[in-house]
Order: sequence, then structure tokens, then C-alpha cells
Amino acid sequence: MSKGPSFAESHIVKVLGCVLEQVVNRNDKIPVQPEHMTIFHAYKPPAISAQDYLTRVNKYVNCSNECYVMALIYLDRLIQLNPNFMISSMNVHRLLITSIMLAAKFFDDVYYNNNFYARVGGVPLTELNALEIEFLFLVNFSLHIETDEYEKYRKQLTAHSDHITAKSESATNVVEIRSEIITP
Repeated sequence: MSKGPSFAESHIVKVLGCVLEQVVNRNDKIPVQPEHMTIFHAYKPPAISAQDYLTRVNKYVNCSNECYVMALIYLDRLIQLNPNFMISSMNVHRLLITSIMLAAKFFDDVYYNNNFYARVGGVPLTELNALEIEFLFLVNFSLHIETDEYEKYRKQLTAHSDHITAKSESATNVVEIRSEIITP
């Protein structure tokens, strides 16, 4: 993992948000069994989308772009190690702030204390501390990421970024074509 610019970094938060929104939309259709509820689950979904929440976190936390890829890997590990765990609108926000905080602590040279992450994430400090401990146990304290695993996820996000960019450009082209048809 290098610390320099590596791929569509200006889009990483948008791409990760898009990926998580897709997961949330799919998983929200599946009822959660009471025995599968965790401390990450809210009583009701927050009013802010995962995409907007990520944008907010990114605005204040200033962690490296690698941290967002690492956070995704951590979330995937959590799911792989806990097959009944599903990311949904009820838990995505707490999972995001926790996984990003852990990635920043593990990888970045400079990171904030838990109190800062709690304020940015909109959760009480005591709750974030409990979320951090629970997350670490759920992933068996496995935060190290091999370079090949990191590159695999980075490439997948890059491919997803290319897809989003192509979709966006396609929509822009349609608008331009329509305006050419309408405007004499």
C-alpha cells in the first residue's frame, strides 16, 4: 500500500458510498432476526444516507484514501467471519465510523482520538468505545491487510468508479443530445 495518489481518489468516498448504498438497499429487504441484532444496530435508521454520512466523515476526519479501502476490507471481514451479520440502514453508520477510525489508527501516521471521531460520527464517546471493542472482537483483531488483498479491493473500487463515471457521462451525453434536439 502506497501513500501517494493511486486511483480515482477524488471519487473514493462517492464510490464507497455507492457500494454501501447498494448493499443497504438489498439487505433492508431482508428482515433482521432479533438474535442477530448487535450494538451496531440503531432503533431506527438515521435520516442521513450512508453516502452523505461518508461525505461528512471525510470532510472532518481527513484520513488517507487508503483508509476507505481498508474500512471496506474490515467490513467485508466482519461479514465473512459472522455470516448472520448484514449491513443495513440500521447499522451502516456506526459500522462506517468504527471501521474508518480503526483504519486510520492502524494505517495513518496522524489520526484523531476517539472523542473526535465520536463527535464527527454523531455518537456518544462511550458508545464509540464500545463499538470499537465489539468490532475488534468480531474481526478477531485482524486489522493487518496484505498488499495483494488491498490491491484486489482497490481494483474493484476502481472498476466500480469507472462504471459510475461512465454512467454519469452517459447521463450527461443524453442531456446534451436532448438539448441539441430541443434547441434549434
